[in-house]
Amino acid sequence: MTRGAAAALIAAQLLAGGCLASHYRSKPRVAIVDGDPIVQLYAPGALPALDFPRHVPFRRHSDPPFPEEKVVGVGLGAPRAYPVGLLDGHEVVNDEAAGVPFVVARCALTDFVGVLDRRVAGRTLTFENSGALWRDMLVLRDRETGTFWSPASGRALSGPLAGERLRALPAHLTTAEAWEELLPESVCLDTGGLSAVPLRLRLYASSSWEGLSGRKTPDRRMPAKERVFFVSEGSESVAFTSAEIRSRKSVRVRLADRTLVLEWDGAMRCPRAYRVDASAAREERPVIPMYWFAALRHFPEVRTLSEVTPGS
Repeated sequence: MTRGAAAALIAAQLLAGGCLASHYRSKPRVAIVDGDPIVQLYAPGALPALDFPRHVPFRRHSDPPFPEEKVVGVGLGAPRAYPVGLLDGHEVVNDEAAGVPFVVARCALTDFVGVLDRRVAGRTLTFENSGALWRDMLVLRDRETGTFWSPASGRALSGPLAGERLRALPAHLTTAEAWEELLPESVCLDTGGLSAVPLRLRLYASSSWEGLSGRKTPDRRMPAKERVFFVSEGSESVAFTSAEIRSRKSVRVRLADRTLVLEWDGAMRCPRAYRVDASAAREERPVIPMYWFAALRHFPEVRTLSEVTPGS
């Protein structure tokens, strides 16, 4: 594609984005949560979730991800990888490993990907794409009760289980090459589709759009579409870039009166976080990627590394 053709295509996408923003504002409101609407864009399940999908060794994959393509690595039981490009085509994957049922959720509008334990309130739930957005992010819906859930916080936003929370599980956003080199026994999600991120989403990522609502964040501590990694403890949270952690190697911070260590894992090529107690025991904590504007919309008082109290 020539530079002129690429520019024309991007312009067309941005014009379409303006139409989508108007379309967004005209859609039904399911509920109002914390002053913001859950907006029903299309019918629940219109983008089918994957239930207990097929995993194969990388060498047997129908469309192996390129070495630098992003995957989400989950280390429960036998390690497995979920190519982000495949997740973009489904957004919701119900899976299980080592006796732990979990859901992998992906929202390209906010660059979010996370893994959540599907057990809550004494039952195991299965999830689908609700077809709705809240604060410009995908909203999950469980098939058992019809409750709407935020994958960012794990919070039940509206419905019979409102107020309950799903537990986030550690997962690793890395490259296919790094994951396979470190864990050659790993298997990889295979749907028969293309593993690369679709062009339309690559164009969105390079655009100035911050979701579909038309909202713009006024907070310029970081660029709105900067991919940050988010760690929370209680009601407190910190966001940072991979470059910040890679340059410092290891950072200790205090969140909610707990000490956390943020580290760059050179072999995994991604940041990791650990809660450290008085005996120096380490418990891995989830490190969740998303755009800076999305972190600000979904978590109160997000701080940067320079704004948090150093850990002892």
